[in-house]
Amino acid sequence: MDSGASHSFISARFASCLDVTPDCMSYIFDVSTRTRTSVYTDSIYRSCEMSMAGIPLYADLIVLPIHDFDVILGMDWLSAHRVRMDCYNKTVDFCLPDGTIF
Repeated sequence: MDSGASHSFISARFASCLDVTPDCMSYIFDVSTRTRTSVYTDSIYRSCEMSMAGIPLYADLIVLPIHDFDVILGMDWLSAHRVRMDCYNKTVDFCLPDGTIF
């Protein structure tokens, strides 16, 4: 999870393990990296299922040629799933629309 990322991403290497074909976005996405370079992509995996505490959650993952991480869950995903991160206590709470907190 990266609260500094506006969107969620998947590494091209990790994405190649999926048995799904990515969609092509209608635009080229320009991503600024931490090294202040730009990476361009137009590939996205929509509605990828992930499981947190046995609960299925979904993410749209933009494909990037990154090497240090398989998946980065950014603010788009964190806000959609009402995630509360408590850095001091090192906890992450998910607050689902039905009131479930885990």
